[in-house]
Amino acid sequence: MTTRSSGFTLIELLVVVAIIGILSAVGVVSYSGYVTGAQKTAAENTLYQLALAQTEFFTDNRVYKVGGESECPATIDTTEDLVTALLGGTGIIPENFNFCADTVDELRADGSTRTIFQITATSTPASGLECVIVINQSNMLDNEGCL
Repeated sequence: MTTRSSGFTLIELLVVVAIIGILSAVGVVSYSGYVTGAQKTAAENTLYQLALAQTEFFTDNRVYKVGGESECPATIDTTEDLVTALLGGTGIIPENFNFCADTVDELRADGSTRTIFQITATSTPASGLECVIVINQSNMLDNEGCL
């Protein structure tokens, strides 16, 4: 006489494990997309904060706070310099981005030029992103390669 067990069969357990694996794979992809989007949004918010501080700095000093070079390499040093000069060292800077500021000549409709500032946020290699976000004096964001 054979007795029947009331437990699960091996096939039933394998099906459940496969379903859990599929659900967790979808969840990990969604979570990483959420984290990437949050990092980009934090960098954009910081750019707006720095642009406002840059305008205030210009009002007080009649010059823009920029680095000494014409090309803007965003490094930890330029980031700390901007935070100290523009935000008094009290800004919250996203750890996955470095910032720098420089000036560019903007061509007006009448053919004349004016010097405006732009602030660049470049993702750090440790962030896993390849993203450059630029804001100009008119608060226009330019996302290069940011999804």
